Amino acid sequence: MDKFIGMVSQVVESSSISTTQWEMIFREFKKEFLRELRMVDAKKPVFNKGHFYISGFFTKDKQVYYFSISDVRYFGVSKLLIRTAKDYNDFTGGRNNEITIEKNMLMKFFNN
Repeated sequence: MDKFIGMVSQVVESSSISTTQWEMIFREFKKEFLRELRMVDAKKPVFNKGHFYISGFFTKDKQVYYFSISDVRYFGVSKLLIRTAKDYNDFTGGRNNEITIEKNMLMKFFNN
């Protein structure tokens, strides 16, 4: 996740439309997060690229999880919100957990 964090810390473009810089940052997050998901044997990832925020769902051990990163222009990128969900349309779900965005973050979360 180091490359993603480095890219976000360099966000200089803010716009009312998606920027090339944000497209590159989103692709990097997706690549690195997929690696994290594979390490914990999570399946069926779905990613939503919002206006300078990211959210989505994945399944681990038959449990659906929702994740999100708030607007990086205002909140930075140190934390990932993760919570259980009933299905891939449940945006309210279970209790919110904030985890530090770092290498092996999902392994740490699921091994607690």
